[in-house]
Amino acid sequence: MAENFKVRKGFTLVETLVAVTVLIMSLAGPLSIAAKALQTAYYARDQVTAFYLAQEGIEYVRAIRDENYLANRPWLTGVEDCIGTSCIIDLPDFSHEVCGEECPTLLISNTGGLFNQESGTPSLFTRALTILPVSGAEGEVEVKVTVSWVSAGIERSFNLTEYLFNW
Repeated sequence: MAENFKVRKGFTLVETLVAVTVLIMSLAGPLSIAAKALQTAYYARDQVTAFYLAQEGIEYVRAIRDENYLANRPWLTGVEDCIGTSCIIDLPDFSHEVCGEECPTLLISNTGGLFNQESGTPSLFTRALTILPVSGAEGEVEVKVTVSWVSAGIERSFNLTEYLFNW
């Protein structure tokens, strides 16, 4: 009878191990889904930010063009140095400068939380603006803005292109 008791004790331990394994496996699925959903939400947040940063770059060139029109100057005066090369934009100062080999990371100001190039905490994002003449179309340029960042160890980028005309 003592031998019979030992067999039952061992069988209960195996049952417990199987139950724990089933429980762990049943929790792993939902936790994996939750982790993926959180990663996707962060990516979506970063992509929306990248879109707005890119749109800001387009609006900068558009504002320069409109300002030149009102001042009766040639339409690309002030942004000629961005034609065919990458530039960074500092919207709070309404200025730009040509990038070297690689454009610097945007900063987030500590006071207003605005993206800028002067001071603040480094952000995830890098923005590069390039103006390209459209061949065969005088008075038209292609404005390209590329915003890049690293999310979850993966390099990401968002490109926005718009055509502007001399009116």
